[in-house]
Amino acid sequence: MSLQGVAATESLMKELSELAHGLSADEWELESAAVGWRVQDVIVHLGTFCNLIADPEMTMPENAPSTSERLNDALVDERRHWTAAEAVDYYQAQSNAALATLAALQGPEYSEATIPLADLGTYRLAELSNAFAFDHLVHLTSDLLAPHGPLDRTAIDVDAARVGPALDWMLAGLPNMYADALREPLTRPLGFDLTGPGARSFVISWGGDHLLVDVAADLPADVATSSTVDFLRWSTKRSDWRHAVTITGDREFVSPVLDTINII
Repeated sequence: MSLQGVAATESLMKELSELAHGLSADEWELESAAVGWRVQDVIVHLGTFCNLIADPEMTMPENAPSTSERLNDALVDERRHWTAAEAVDYYQAQSNAALATLAALQGPEYSEATIPLADLGTYRLAELSNAFAFDHLVHLTSDLLAPHGPLDRTAIDVDAARVGPALDWMLAGLPNMYADALREPLTRPLGFDLTGPGARSFVISWGGDHLLVDVAADLPADVATSSTVDFLRWSTKRSDWRHAVTITGDREFVSPVLDTINII
């Protein structure tokens, strides 16, 4: 189960709600660091994500895209005409409903059941709370708040309690989202050593046709080292890994693997 994911999501939803309620009219219209989305669009996106889990039968756009990123764009596009008040009310209502749903999914009757998430792969219902912690944390720290985003506010705490569930989602996502893309560059095991809040190490390798993520394995000769906070950015393509990663071993092997990783 991921009760930690529920707790992290709850605290991050509170952060986002307080931020949204304090924005000026001009700030709602600022371009975020998420290309093509204003501050308002990022908050609406997080609301639609909450809506999807709170109401799996929510109405989809006509001819809805089959990939998660294009679906996110379509859902935001349908709501671009909203006022700021409509956007913040929508986020508040949907986040409250989603949090209750995520908590319920930790129960024994639901937690081990699985759900397919379009091109993102298949996950246990209990893991969805980690996805919400990840999405809120990345959008807040990388797309909305300075120094990376346009909003000059006090930085939020990026501690182990918040980073841990986000990393859990990312490691669960690696073999689901990018196994095929990694087939060519990942010719042998590659280790990752993440330092700072929620520090952990893991190894990715092939087990037959399956990409394996092993948090218990000893690190091999080739290792990519970065902070957990930097990993949140470069592995989601919000920054270039070359500014944040130290490579031990064969750089010509490691570089194409890091270029390929793009966690959603």
